[in-house]
This record gives sequence, C-alpha cells and structure tokens, in this order.
Amino acid sequence: CFAGHAVLCIKGVVVKEWQGGRSGSLLEGGTLEINPQRPEAQQMKQWWSQGGSSQSLSALSIDGAVIGRAPQGKAATLSDVRQAAEGLVSAQENLTVVCRLALVQTKKQGEAQPLYYMACQEPKEGNSLPCNKRVDEAGFCGACNRAGKVAPRLNLRCRFSDFGDATWLTTFHEGAQRVLDMKAEDMREMERGEGGRELLEAAIRKQYFSQPLQVSVRAKQDSYQGEPRTNVTCTDARPVQRGEHGRAMLKEIYGLLAQTPASALSGGAQ
Repeated sequence: CFAGHAVLCIKGVVVKEWQGGRSGSLLEGGTLEINPQRPEAQQMKQWWSQGGSSQSLSALSIDGAVIGRAPQGKAATLSDVRQAAEGLVSAQENLTVVCRLALVQTKKQGEAQPLYYMACQEPKEGNSLPCNKRVDEAGFCGACNRAGKVAPRLNLRCRFSDFGDATWLTTFHEGAQRVLDMKAEDMREMERGEGGRELLEAAIRKQYFSQPLQVSVRAKQDSYQGEPRTNVTCTDARPVQRGEHGRAMLKEIYGLLAQTPASALSGGAQ
C-alpha cells in the first residue's frame, strides 16, 4: 500500500492480539505520519536500505499471545483457588492453574444472563488508554461526560474443572475472549443476528472441556457491604503448551520419586 517502503510514525494506537495475529486501531486523539522528517525516521530508512530489509529479526515475545505462555503465578490447583476464595489473603496472590472450561452461566433464575456490556472507548485524559467504563443505552459515558465510541466487553461467570475440584470464577474481557476463543464483537453480532441468543449459547457450549487451559487467577482482598472478603477472578487463559506442561509434570514426578524411600517403591520387599 505504501510505495518505497515508507516509514510510519504512529502515536495513540491500541494493539490487540488474537489467534496468533496482531491488529492496531488508531484512537481518536492519535496521529499517523507517513515519512516524517525527523532524525529517527531517516535513520530507520537508512538502516532498511543498507541491509536491514534482509536481516532476520528476533522476536521480543512469543508469537501469538493466545497460544503463548500465560502470565506466570504460583502453580496451584482449583482446590487451592477455592481455599484462597474462602479465606482472607493479606496481599494479592497470583496463581496459575491447568484446568478446563466446564460451564458458562448464561441464565439466572430462568432468565438470560447478560454476557457483555457496552463500554466507552474514548481515550482517558492524560493517556491514550480507552476509558472502558459502562455506558447507558444511549451510549453516554458518565466518566467522560459524553457519548462517543463504544465496544462490547465480556463479563462472564465461568466454571472451571481440574482433576480434583471445580469452581466458579468471574472472568473479565481479555480472559473471557481467550477462554471462549471468540471476540466480544463477534459474540454481539451473533446474538443480534438471525440465530439470536440460542446460536450464541450453542457456540459457547462447544468450548466446554474442549481443551486444557492455563488459567491465570488473581486473589486480592476486597470488601462487600463493609465486610472484608477475598475477590478471586480469572485474568487470563491460554491453551496449555503440552510439551512444556508434560516436562513440568515429569519433573514433579521425579522429585516425588526422589523423596520416596526405596523400600516403599519395591513394595517393602527385604
């Protein structure tokens, strides 16, 4: 699209990762310059023409966040997560659990449960991050005091299951999209389309127990009606990297074997 390998200078862009690819959206207050007349741009163009175009580049992160490594916390089971939820944590805890999606709460007392809300996408004052506050039916944002760009954001109650337990976790937008392997925009279009809510719920059910997930869980102290409690949420989920997970399990098994007396391994034979 750009002749002569143009240098692009972009400010105020939101980069999103989905299913191994990346896309960028320029915010309303952002800028895009083509071939800007500044030293950095000239240096970039010179580097490209003098051999940079043929160099192999090393990625700074794993390609495709969805299939990459999830943010690391202390390895835990869902029983550990349940204990954290039932107790009080003194500081924020980050846990990593290998489990599967078992259920999404789509109904409550027989009524369809909202799975997303419309959120303000106008940039906050002082930075280029979107507001993300809930807007009313007319698209008005109370925080920004205006109506502007909006987008759906997921807010789900997901039940996860592992080898020994199962528990419900509030799962917000980024984690929810990865758990369901669907974008919020696509889910909204599906619900508003010909198939309606029934088609959307059918698509969600296809994800139940479909694959093992590496789920990032955050437990932090909160309060409800003046009483302290632990708030436990799913913040991220990625498909398990089976090779890496298998090696970790083998390492754990070897560690347990090393701590087990030889007599116990041989059945107590003398």
